[in-house]
Amino acid sequence: VEGRQAGEGPRDMDPLLRTAAEALRDHNGRQPQIREQQKLERQQGHVRGFDKLHETLFWLLDLGIRNVSVYAFSIDNFKRSQEEVDALMALACEKFAALLNDLDLIKKYEVKVIVTGNLDLLPEEVRQSALKLMDATKGYSNYILNICFAYTGRYDIAQAISSTASQVREGRLDSLEVDVGLVKKQLLTREMPPIDLLLRTSGETRLSDFLLWQSAGAHLAFIETLWPDLTFWDMVRVVLEYQSVHKSQTKIQERLQAAEKPLRQANGVVHG
Repeated sequence: VEGRQAGEGPRDMDPLLRTAAEALRDHNGRQPQIREQQKLERQQGHVRGFDKLHETLFWLLDLGIRNVSVYAFSIDNFKRSQEEVDALMALACEKFAALLNDLDLIKKYEVKVIVTGNLDLLPEEVRQSALKLMDATKGYSNYILNICFAYTGRYDIAQAISSTASQVREGRLDSLEVDVGLVKKQLLTREMPPIDLLLRTSGETRLSDFLLWQSAGAHLAFIETLWPDLTFWDMVRVVLEYQSVHKSQTKIQERLQAAEKPLRQANGVVHG
């Protein structure tokens, strides 16, 4: 090294470089604490998200909205770290049990709860908790809460097509009878009406594979507010916006429903 004799130590480091090196060492030394803090913040965010769902349901019931679907856990979320997935499963099990005993919400309003998704992917304890919640509320009909858990829209459509194809193979259904309306009856959400209003928070402007078929004629509302920070007035504003375009929205839904009327197709000719 130029300027240094054999056996000499390194020259004094430039003060700016020394400061940068010390900052880097400090940053690297704090990485475990930073990661732990980030993990804690994610867990707290998940808890706040579930708590916000509970609060939001009261708002929607008070606004007269009788059918509500929420995207609680995507199949793609299984790609997250095992630690985070385990924490989410434990939280879901806890919240399913809490809903079951919620006198102020479920029993007072007589809310039927549906957990929609590939429940076979869930740990047994979570799956049983979901099944118990659905069984306990199956007699209610005033309101419906559809919790999409271990769900994606593409999975829903694929399993509906697979179910329809199986009926054709088994001879229980003629292939010429297959139409939009029949496939719709195989969807996991067949008990739910078409979506009128879909709200996406946090500044995201994508559906993230949520109820793709069911949202065909929906009014899409995208807002900047983070989900845990959602307020009653955010919800009122979105509902008022929807109402302002409701007439045209109704026409779209009517056209979609008309398209689902049974069609017969043979030799390239469509018969009404």
